[in-house]
Amino acid sequence: MTGHRFSADHSKRLSDESRRKVQPAEDIVQRMSPRPSETVADLGCGTGYITLPLAARVTKVYAIDAQQAMLDRLAEHVPEDLGERIVTILAELPLLPLADASIDRAVMVNVVHEVDDLPLLHSELRRCMRAGGMLSIVDFPRRETSFGPPLEERLSEEQVLEAFPSFQKVKVWSFSEFYQLELQQRP
Repeated sequence: MTGHRFSADHSKRLSDESRRKVQPAEDIVQRMSPRPSETVADLGCGTGYITLPLAARVTKVYAIDAQQAMLDRLAEHVPEDLGERIVTILAELPLLPLADASIDRAVMVNVVHEVDDLPLLHSELRRCMRAGGMLSIVDFPRRETSFGPPLEERLSEEQVLEAFPSFQKVKVWSFSEFYQLELQQRP
């Protein structure tokens, strides 16, 4: 990832009260409907805003981020009972340092607009994902919102769907500040 990247210097904003009101992590995870048996990759996990509630519901979460400071902050907040379920990985998207067919779901929350090479990420997801795998994407609409990246960096729901052609739309939620897409790998 290059270009606009959320700085670790502002990491407290990733889980502050204003974000919790606009993008409640538990609600986002609930809409994903993850199965307890799933292995999930949280791409661009930051400080674990989604990683932690996901880990409480699934078998394993690969928490992947390009900034060690973000992973360090995540590690500071992992409850003891979830420690074995979370594996932190320092990596630069779009490359995914995961084994072939090793995940059931990939999650990208406020990250897809930061990825410069979406075709390569698409290819990597296809490689890493088990058959029928899910892709959960939360991001900012291509219009003004109270927070988020510059408009010219945002992707519409349609642009995201075009970027991942081997996935089909299962469900879409559109809110004032963000959208959430649930996609499933085509057979």
